[in-house]
Amino acid sequence: MGLLARGFMSLSEKIREVPKPILMAAIAPLFALTCIAVAILISPDFSWTGNALSDLGHYMRTDIGPNPVVRAIIFNVGLTVTGIVMVYYIIWLFHQLTDLPTKIGIIPYVIASVFLTAIGIFSENFSPTHYIVSVGFFFSFPWAMWFIGLSWLRFRKLWWFALMSLALPFISIYLWWGTFAGVMPWTGVAIPEILTSLTAIMWIWGFVYLQHTGKLANIIK
Repeated sequence: MGLLARGFMSLSEKIREVPKPILMAAIAPLFALTCIAVAILISPDFSWTGNALSDLGHYMRTDIGPNPVVRAIIFNVGLTVTGIVMVYYIIWLFHQLTDLPTKIGIIPYVIASVFLTAIGIFSENFSPTHYIVSVGFFFSFPWAMWFIGLSWLRFRKLWWFALMSLALPFISIYLWWGTFAGVMPWTGVAIPEILTSLTAIMWIWGFVYLQHTGKLANIIK
């Protein structure tokens, strides 16, 4: 057996050892990003500076490219599936937690995941519902970061993650403020949407890394 094959088998064994909810939570954002990327690739007239990501989920818009139904299904399924997976993970996590402040802290986390699921279900075709759930998602996730960040300042070994949790939302706040204030070099909201989403994904990956590596053993049974 070659070195490459042994390495692959070793990696495969390590992946199988990861609890399924943690593995699903780590993979789900990649699934969403892949669906977004594919939707953009088949939308030649989509503009990062002039459109919203949600434009990709509209079932009848042809101004950003052909085959709007195919594009919309890819985009909306990506968000819906990712949201459902994250809700499942958070419910599982809630039952694993032994620390009350952390349990309270992840409540906005599950709310944000429900909103993400709703964005995929209620596409731009369903106005104003789509606008409401979109605002709900981008508004609620920073609170999950802040709640967890404040809660984990109690734990010296988690300070780095706590401080990151407290700081990351301000990137989003600046991006959205700059967009609506007209000081950014774009008129659409696709850029602040994707950058805000990437901060959330970084936070999720950091969280599941801490959990999988046993760094949260003092608050998880």
